[in-house]
Amino acid sequence: MMNGDDTTTLAQPPVDAPETTQPAPADETGSAPPPPGDAVAAAPESPPAPVAAPDGSEDADKPRRKVQLNPTLSAETARPVPTYGESTQGEAPASPSDNAGAVTIDYEAVMMPQNLGTIELPKDAPLSADLEAEIDAALGAAMTAPPPQPVAAGNADAPPLPALAEQLESGTKLKAKVQSLSAEHVFCDVGYPAPGAVPIKQFPTGKHPNIGEEFLVVVDKYDTENGMILVSLPKATRRPRGNWEELQQGQIVDCVVNKTNKGGLEVTISNMRAFLPASQVDLGFVASMEAYVGQRFPVQITEVNPAKRNLVVSRRALLIADRKEKAVTFWQGVEVGQQFAGIVKTLKDYGAFIDLGGVDGFLHVGEMSWTRIKHPSDILQEGLSVDVVVLSLDREKQKIGLGMRQLAQNPWNSAADKYAVGRNVTGKVTRTTDFGAFIELEPGVEGLVHISELDHRRVKRVSDVLNVGQDVEVQVLEVVPDRQRISLSLKALKAKPEEPKDEDLAPGKGQAFDRQRKEPLRGGTGGTGGPGLFGNPGDFR
Repeated sequence: MMNGDDTTTLAQPPVDAPETTQPAPADETGSAPPPPGDAVAAAPESPPAPVAAPDGSEDADKPRRKVQLNPTLSAETARPVPTYGESTQGEAPASPSDNAGAVTIDYEAVMMPQNLGTIELPKDAPLSADLEAEIDAALGAAMTAPPPQPVAAGNADAPPLPALAEQLESGTKLKAKVQSLSAEHVFCDVGYPAPGAVPIKQFPTGKHPNIGEEFLVVVDKYDTENGMILVSLPKATRRPRGNWEELQQGQIVDCVVNKTNKGGLEVTISNMRAFLPASQVDLGFVASMEAYVGQRFPVQITEVNPAKRNLVVSRRALLIADRKEKAVTFWQGVEVGQQFAGIVKTLKDYGAFIDLGGVDGFLHVGEMSWTRIKHPSDILQEGLSVDVVVLSLDREKQKIGLGMRQLAQNPWNSAADKYAVGRNVTGKVTRTTDFGAFIELEPGVEGLVHISELDHRRVKRVSDVLNVGQDVEVQVLEVVPDRQRISLSLKALKAKPEEPKDEDLAPGKGQAFDRQRKEPLRGGTGGTGGPGLFGNPGDFR
């Protein structure tokens, strides 16, 4: 309330208070002194006193309300203090002395929204060239950013990202599905929370994979920094940058053979020296390794020790893996009667083993040619490329029987017409036996001249009439194409000599000797009445 001295109390006492507190006189500045007692502690800063209007109107009697936004107060100062006339349940009303210096705030008036009128929006203004360039650069960086890492669908049991480095082993094969491509990598879903990244340079130029295409990849390592699984194509190689930390066991790299040593080959991998043992150079035994010097081929790292600078590689491991893949494909489509181009791998006395690309087949010596050969080396040699046909298959034991002569025309198909019965033909003696001589009429067709057909007279030895390598003219007696047999005769071309008459023979020559027995033969079982061979049995009675 106002008094004559234009002073104002900071807090009004309740109406039923027995006594009132007289306000202190204002100082020259028009501000009331701070209230005594506890009021100073409750409100250390007193609100400003009302200022009288210059024209002396009634507005000077009312205190001006000043609202402070975001005040900075201590916890003690911000403690709520009940106003006059308010009390908590079970407590006595606060006395005026307890609230001296408290300020009564009309919260309803403060919290009620005020009508600020219509707010005008700023007009569109053109952007500066620098700002537009900055926006374009930001958008371009967002467009060229790598795609989000795909999560394999339906792979709830996939390990978390930190565990991938321990679970994924180098050399593990995974099935990948292309999801996106960038300038350097092809990102694939490999069945793990982290995507697989294949270097795009491993694909042929102009033959990059399409989205959704599936193929097999081999794990190199897990990149924990970028959260990606670095993978490669099964036949792709990686070239480390001369850093031992980039080399891992099972990794496929390119090497160059420098020279041979006592136990194998000395090779170079990105300026790092490595050792290729002789047993790991090829699938079989290598007699001379000098032929590998200067060659470049992929190998697999089998041992790496940066501390000892020890690096061992193997070429045989890659060849075995390649043969296994080819063998699976071969057995899925092979059938009897198919033709293949193979490489002679090994020669034996009874045949040859042919490499068909992933699997080996056996070519018997009798199936090599229609002509008779003594040893496979007569027509074959190791490393020679030959065309063969599949004659038999055993899928359980994985055995393949091959033939080579079936690719040439069978001369026996026309033997019946070319060598008709009674026709005279010419051939060469290939071999002689105790029972006759074999005559080669043409490559693949042989006939037999029996010893009884060599001459009209009795011949004790075939070599008395024919010798190996001799050309002879014979006559065809019989042809059996199904059994591949032709019977020949040499004596049929010779005139049969006439038998001499008895009167033409000289005495004692050519005449049969007729001996007349003058006494009976001894012994026997004849009934001549004489003693038996062992005497007369009656003499021993």
